Amino acid sequence: MSGLLDPFDLEGKVGWDGRFERGKARFPDGKASSAVRGRIITEELPRDWSGYGSLQFTVHNPWPRAVVGGIEIYDTAALESPELEYGDFVDRHKSLLIGEGITHVVIRIDPIQTTQGNRMLDLRDVVRVALRFPEPEEGEEPISLASLRLSPEREEVDRLANAHPGDSVLVMRHLDVSCYIFEPENYAEPVDVLRLTDELSLEKEKLQRIVDVADMNGKQTLYARTALVAADIALKARPMLAWHASPRAKRENLSGALELVREEREKLEQLFSSRRHEDDEDDSNLPLPLVKPLPDFKSLRIKGRAFVDRTGQPVLICAMSYINEGPLLQFFAPEQHKLEIYAAGGGSRYDIEWSPVYEAFHKYPGTKRVGWRGWCGHLIKDQWAMGGRKENVVICLESEPILQAIDEYNRIHADDWREHPSLMYVILGYELTYMCYCDESLRRFRDWLAERHGNIEALNDRWGTAYHAFNEAEPPRSVGFGPQADANRAAWFDWADWNTRRFTDHLRWSRESVRKLHPDIPICAGGTHSMLSPHNGTTGIDEEMIINEVDDVILHEGADLLSIDLLHALSEKPMPMVDPEHGGRCSGWLLNYFHGKSTLSMFWWPKQPSRQFPASTLHSPMYGNMKIKFVAEHLRTALHARRLNKEISAFWEIPKEIAILYSKTNMLQVPPELLTAKTTDYLTALRGTYDAARCLDAGITFISEKQLLEGKAARLKCIALPAVKHLPEAVFEALDQFARNGGSILVLPESLTRDEYDRPANYLERWSITIGKTEMPEIEGFGELEQRYDQNLERGIQYGRGREIEAASFDGKLTPPPRFVMSGIFQQISFDEGEVVAAGPAAEPMLVRIPIGAGTVWYAAGMPEKPSFSALLDHWFAESGIHRPLYVTDADGNRIPGLEARLVRRQHDDLVYLVNESGKDAEFRIQTDRPIHEIRELLSLQYVKAAAGRIAKDQTLLFSLREDPAVRYYRAGANNEIEVSAE
Repeated sequence: MSGLLDPFDLEGKVGWDGRFERGKARFPDGKASSAVRGRIITEELPRDWSGYGSLQFTVHNPWPRAVVGGIEIYDTAALESPELEYGDFVDRHKSLLIGEGITHVVIRIDPIQTTQGNRMLDLRDVVRVALRFPEPEEGEEPISLASLRLSPEREEVDRLANAHPGDSVLVMRHLDVSCYIFEPENYAEPVDVLRLTDELSLEKEKLQRIVDVADMNGKQTLYARTALVAADIALKARPMLAWHASPRAKRENLSGALELVREEREKLEQLFSSRRHEDDEDDSNLPLPLVKPLPDFKSLRIKGRAFVDRTGQPVLICAMSYINEGPLLQFFAPEQHKLEIYAAGGGSRYDIEWSPVYEAFHKYPGTKRVGWRGWCGHLIKDQWAMGGRKENVVICLESEPILQAIDEYNRIHADDWREHPSLMYVILGYELTYMCYCDESLRRFRDWLAERHGNIEALNDRWGTAYHAFNEAEPPRSVGFGPQADANRAAWFDWADWNTRRFTDHLRWSRESVRKLHPDIPICAGGTHSMLSPHNGTTGIDEEMIINEVDDVILHEGADLLSIDLLHALSEKPMPMVDPEHGGRCSGWLLNYFHGKSTLSMFWWPKQPSRQFPASTLHSPMYGNMKIKFVAEHLRTALHARRLNKEISAFWEIPKEIAILYSKTNMLQVPPELLTAKTTDYLTALRGTYDAARCLDAGITFISEKQLLEGKAARLKCIALPAVKHLPEAVFEALDQFARNGGSILVLPESLTRDEYDRPANYLERWSITIGKTEMPEIEGFGELEQRYDQNLERGIQYGRGREIEAASFDGKLTPPPRFVMSGIFQQISFDEGEVVAAGPAAEPMLVRIPIGAGTVWYAAGMPEKPSFSALLDHWFAESGIHRPLYVTDADGNRIPGLEARLVRRQHDDLVYLVNESGKDAEFRIQTDRPIHEIRELLSLQYVKAAAGRIAKDQTLLFSLREDPAVRYYRAGANNEIEVSAE
């Protein structure tokens, strides 16, 4: 019953919309195929697919890496369904794992379930198919396809595939994906691959022998063992994977492991043959500490920002998700040093069917969430939830039966975590969001409005309404993923603000449910990504409240440094930061620790490739695309964190005199059309300010509106306002007082023009600044919604270029950069007092300095481009008296964009780290205000001659710049240019 629907040759009759070039590509065997870039779609296929078992086609991937593609299938019911955007069709747009070379794709269609999960696709009435593949990089040929067909086979490659031994086969069954090698027993390995295999096997045996010698002599060999693990991955594990089975991939994996093994063998052989020596050891002069054993997790306690052991020393935990036993525990802590116990919702998407919450959800009225159709967070699952059965179970947390069921779930499952031997903390829930419009929600909201506004007249004044009583007040209703387009923005602000209050209250209730079962285990909860997302107003997440009212440790998920610094800044007292699901590459781990993380668990090293999410598979060290040397670097970095715990944690107490205003008002007061965008003007300026400031050798922090009102700006010298368009009157008054007391404020456009209810405000006029015309880039379009790692949905936004203006003159106090350029938004400004710091070609003010009391306000008429912004901030910090004992430049004395550096002063040395995120290698020079007599790089343990050198892209260096006390006391006048001898 086989039949070709479209052979993808020059005679093909089916038309495709999208970047599809029929017959413009060829497979390696010469077979004609068609090139595809991105998404292609057709409605010209036969409609009746009944009687067939699968849809099949063949893909050629010419790239030296595996990629993920996808498929969408629609029937007439889907296209006519009001639930279409909620998954009422087959949407597997990230389900096809396509390795290098030929892959034969088999998509089982008899039966096939829609993404929403409540019906099977009607195979008698298929009307649309879309295929998705990544775009080629510059200079690459596109992926090509051939032989799209219906087949009687359900899960096997049919005869029309003409599969050869060594080809890849991909089978998709509903959500599950299998990818394997076709007839591996009949595949003949190239001779050079066999030779490399033998060579690596021999080198691995040699390394193992010298490791045995080192073990006999009491020398720690963990770093050498990273090469043994890498060799096993290259020799044993990756050859079994279809996407690592090409001759090119095997050569790369084997060669990379061979280089690592030889390097480690030669280092040990030099030591034990006496060609090289390490530092002497004696009772009074021990070398730098070795890698510590894994701690007794149960004995750890919290002290300030750290988990500490019995001796009071800080402990850094580095884990790999799903690793709790086996040889990798030489390097990683068990992942189960933490557990998500689902105490906020009473179950997860994986186990809800066995929870009392599931029974309550189906048994009682009022248990279903009302009025919200966006992503439900992990409370509990909807059509976008990754994993578990496909059934929407979206609970209302105002329902008493649900709360009773959650409490019962917690009691039932307490023994799963209460006596766990490795457990350091538990998570009530994370990647959370919540919104509900049930009657109880509305009653509580109206009570809160009465408390906030005092009387109905005040509410009407702020909302522009005409209610007679608070029980008439209505929040704007949501449509899809946010409020309706014409929503009352003042009312939405109050609704979103209250929603954070009520959800934090629920998390507090959840905490007490757990506290009844365990009196003191550290607890946390949250939704990290929401704090820097335009859709914060729909999530119920306010980490400032959660950290200070719920958490014993700060929950931070991911690699984003800005949010690490932000969450630490929001905490009223120092507490450890924990990361249960880190999505970043190991090149950024140490920087995460330097910024204050105590624990980090990378996502992920699974026991086998993912059954449903091939994109996650390709991000895992053993299974993914990363080179073998980089896989080994994960193990080495985990060892660095354990070995250098005291040195790393020393950076947590760096003084921070510069803050960026984190404005909850501007997170909630967002135009409805931007609530699903990836950014807003405020968030773009916030990140731009942080990124420009981070590489200027000074500690950067944040200050919230709440903290300003509490007087906590007194410890600061500088505050930056990144496009904080909306601000409550009281917050402005606190900023004004900060300036009048001697502080310095940098204001970026369009800050301070409206209040929290989106009404015009005269804040700038109080600083004698008047805004004339504002030139604003127009929004030109939006991208399609994409699911993020935390399962939320966002879309890109495209702006027009806006205006670009370059400074033609500078105040003589400012050393001008080679070019000082602003682009995008630009304002015509005038002022009564102060001076122009930078002006454009027509003398229009670009940057002005205005005295306010004992302090200063700097106002930027436009947004400086990144190099200009860094130069401006560098000068602003200097003029504001920011103490920076460290100064890092290139060999010519210029700042290095993307190079972060910090210094910690100790009694006899300075610790300095450099992290190069510039995207290229860089030459650096370190200057400090203290003599340097000996320099050692602590990751490699190598001595270096001078405080200068080369740092590779993505590399971290950690230096000890040591002062000799004898020189200090007996040789006055030594300087930090002394050259020291390398060992």
